[in-house]
Amino acid sequence: MESLRPTTTGAGARPASDPATIASAEAEIGVAATAWAAEAAAHIVRLVDEEFNLAGTPGMMTGTEQEGCEACLLTTLIGLHRGTAAADILAPRGAQDNVRLSVRQGVPIASVLRTVWACHTRVQDALLAIIERNVPPDRIVAEVRELNAALFSYVNSYVSDLMRGYEDELSLWHGRLPAERLRVLTAILDGEEPGEEAERILGLRLRRHHLIAVARSTSSGHVPDRDALRQHFGADAAHALGAAGVLTIEHQGTTIFWWTFNTRPDPSSINVLRAVPLPDWIQLAAGRPGSGLAGLRESHFEAQQAARVAQLSPRLEFWDYNEAGMLALLIADPQGAARFVQVQLAGLLGPDQKLADIRDTLRHFLSAGSSRLAAAQALHLATNTVAYRVKRAVELLDRPINENQVPTLVALELAHAFPYLMEAREFPQ
Repeated sequence: MESLRPTTTGAGARPASDPATIASAEAEIGVAATAWAAEAAAHIVRLVDEEFNLAGTPGMMTGTEQEGCEACLLTTLIGLHRGTAAADILAPRGAQDNVRLSVRQGVPIASVLRTVWACHTRVQDALLAIIERNVPPDRIVAEVRELNAALFSYVNSYVSDLMRGYEDELSLWHGRLPAERLRVLTAILDGEEPGEEAERILGLRLRRHHLIAVARSTSSGHVPDRDALRQHFGADAAHALGAAGVLTIEHQGTTIFWWTFNTRPDPSSINVLRAVPLPDWIQLAAGRPGSGLAGLRESHFEAQQAARVAQLSPRLEFWDYNEAGMLALLIADPQGAARFVQVQLAGLLGPDQKLADIRDTLRHFLSAGSSRLAAAQALHLATNTVAYRVKRAVELLDRPINENQVPTLVALELAHAFPYLMEAREFPQ
């Protein structure tokens, strides 16, 4: 055990397990051995993933295999250190979480077990290499036999536990679990503290970091494999975002996508999510990432606000709170918003394309602090064209450009997002 040290400088590879698991392992087998396990697990998962890809074999499908491999390796080292019998070894939480996620993402049990055995083989190779370098020649055979016997009995225990966990999760997933998950999420959003079973039911860690998006179908017709397409999008987004897990929950005609992260997501994660291909019948609205239960509630609230804008605006398939937050407030009273637009933009109203171009140019001009150059760059126009359209807008509005700039810009943003506000009509509530 004393020979287990990471090969990289500094702290080595970043652990995939939660801090409590790492602290427990460090207390048991030492900081160096724990860091070696994190580094070895990351390397093993990369190697196995490459092997599967080269062979065209399904595997590494949940994105949490590193945490599962690391948790099993740490449990194995602790078991070896204590001399724990295989009958008393249980599959650790990180591996069980990976299995539960496999069920939710439709990964067959054969693929799960293939990954387990492939990682086990690589773990065995790594430990045998340590023995070869550090054990005297006259003891190598005995040490190898003892290690192989222990590892084989441990992995058999892991496999038995993981298969039971897979079967239990499968029965729940196809039974009452979706309703239970909705109940738990609703209670959390209502401000209640989650019970002891909440994380097991959800399959997610609540005290970490969260990102919520709300999807709405824009098609009332039949969409083949609708549920599978939603699941694939959630998994693709989780991979792109570097999320530790993803959950999809159906609620009142919408789909809630819930991604969790072991570390705080980068502020650019919304742009990453925006770049993930969406089925053409889905409109998505996302909140900002948040931490803990408060962050989960805030991200959900913001996603709902953005969803309100998405439902009323024909402009975009993807809205995030940064661009939709103000519009959500302004459109809360559609009748009042329409009156505001029609008063502020009198002279610029109408479906004519020239008027639309003038409105859009003026919107960019005011948004850029009255910079013709910035507006020209944003619209890919000549600065003279911007100057002409702004001059024409002043003439049509019959007021100086520096008069009521903020109300004018707000009205232009409303008209851009909700063109129907420029018309006299009944508005959605």
